[in-house]
Amino acid sequence: MDFFERQTHAQTRTRWLVVYFALAVLGIMASLQIVFTLILGRPLGDWEVMGWVVGGVALTVTMGSLMKTAQLSQGGRVVAAMLGGEPVAGNTTDLNERKLLNIVEEMALASGVPVPEIYVLPDLSINAFAAGHGPGDTAIGVTRGCIEQLSRDELQGVIAHEFSHILHGDMKLNIRLIGILHGILCLAIVGGFFLRMNMFSSAGSRDDRKGGGLVFALMAGGIALYLIGWIGVFFGNLIKAAVSRQREFLADASAVQFTRNPAGIAGALWKIGKFASRLESPRASEASHLFFGNGLADPWLSLFATHPPLEERIKAIDANFDGAQVREVAPPPLPAEKGPVAGGAILPQGLGRARALLAALPAFAGESVRDLHGGCAFIYAILLDQREEFRRVQLDGLKVDPPLRAETLALFERRGEISVEQRLPLVDLVMPTLRHLSPGQYAAFRENVRHLVESDKQINLFEYALQKALLRHLDLYFTRSTGPAVKYRSLVPLLPDVAALLTGLSVIGHPAVPDRDAAFAAGARELLINTSSPNLQRGEVCNLAAIDAGLDRIAQAAPDVKKTILKACRETVAHDGVVDLKEYELLRAIADSLDCPLPPLPPVTA
Repeated sequence: MDFFERQTHAQTRTRWLVVYFALAVLGIMASLQIVFTLILGRPLGDWEVMGWVVGGVALTVTMGSLMKTAQLSQGGRVVAAMLGGEPVAGNTTDLNERKLLNIVEEMALASGVPVPEIYVLPDLSINAFAAGHGPGDTAIGVTRGCIEQLSRDELQGVIAHEFSHILHGDMKLNIRLIGILHGILCLAIVGGFFLRMNMFSSAGSRDDRKGGGLVFALMAGGIALYLIGWIGVFFGNLIKAAVSRQREFLADASAVQFTRNPAGIAGALWKIGKFASRLESPRASEASHLFFGNGLADPWLSLFATHPPLEERIKAIDANFDGAQVREVAPPPLPAEKGPVAGGAILPQGLGRARALLAALPAFAGESVRDLHGGCAFIYAILLDQREEFRRVQLDGLKVDPPLRAETLALFERRGEISVEQRLPLVDLVMPTLRHLSPGQYAAFRENVRHLVESDKQINLFEYALQKALLRHLDLYFTRSTGPAVKYRSLVPLLPDVAALLTGLSVIGHPAVPDRDAAFAAGARELLINTSSPNLQRGEVCNLAAIDAGLDRIAQAAPDVKKTILKACRETVAHDGVVDLKEYELLRAIADSLDCPLPPLPPVTA
């Protein structure tokens, strides 16, 4: 899967969405112009009526879209709450919820996506969705029927399908679609308001000819707004269907690629046909294009279907699938499953390593990162310096209450039980827990992390990778930011920043100067420019401050520029055929800053 190519494709679809939306609004304006000129007895091209129609429609649609978009700026959790979802606690004891949590954590670690917030919707039907502006503020919602009626393999197929939407960049488009189409819906809402207002006022104006005429005009205008507003919704549903259908085939195929188990997702789709996927939430229509299966009543015309027919989706995944072999209801597994999945499916390397990593985590560490108090203590504990004199300075400036200080010290004493390879995966696992901090608590947590990292006047690679990944995603979450806008569409102005990245990777991974030169040159060749440029020369040391400043600028590059830079970084690391943990930690911090997920463990090398 080409992550950056999918981002570019998503941006192209967004541009077409804007075109379709503009055509719908122009059609609404033209329809209202005809209606109001007839009501008022004016000529069809009356400029005064046209001004009021254009201004009113533009204001209503713009305000409606902006208000809904502002509401959705908080990320996927708003969509989950809108649909009646309840968050799943990291330390839940419900066996079905533990099964769901285990699968989501495995998929997150295997893909490098920060562990999403998980919500369970009360519906007994089978459905799911992923929503958010990006990997850092994603929420995955799953119906109660989904976790109770599906086996572990089938549920894993559904979750893999939703992760493919995250990795393909579909979520930002989906959430924009909700906000934009709400503006058109507002016309119908305003029309309904006028109708209700006139129903209450018509009795008092019935005997007044002039007042009766005004009431009639307002009622006629209200009916026109209501009906024509729903014409806009009609076109909005066409847009959602056009945007959604092909993406579902791609997400199904990607789910099979992730799990290497076509029977899992095919079984889930077969059970949807048996148990249904419709949601009871009155807001389900707003998010119908997000769902794994059709969340509404079957459309009367296939043109409005947001999802392809189930039979076609199953056939595309597994032409020989036999629904008779699917178990009707699977009992929930134990909270911590080990070994191969039921049915003996062969997992790809990433997913298998993620499952093994979760199973090997020390119990105390796994419990800590899933508890809000323990999650903060865990981060503080792994940042404490091994040298007592520096640790004393860190503890003196750590602003926490006595119980949290005690837990931090207790976890520090057991830190040796956590292997070096387990540290960053545990940071990934603590992410959803820390999202439950209040804004004030997060500000204090952020300041404590900064103090612990900087108190010894130097930042090592692990501290940098931790701070970059953890605080970046949490900052985006708590500030409701959707990330920087595109500023650079060419590689040339970013060459000094790229040189800093390649220098850092070549220095960390290659002790000998000739090897550093060769690794740097290998990465520079991937840029497909003149490698003798004075702005593209290797430095002598890994300068984390220069790397950090450079990443802030590169984050404002277009997806194709980011893709080229990341390919160069990857080639620098892989030049000697060996990827050690330090190289990979820096590479992952770079990729994460460019919104390209990488798993927390380096690939296995021969």
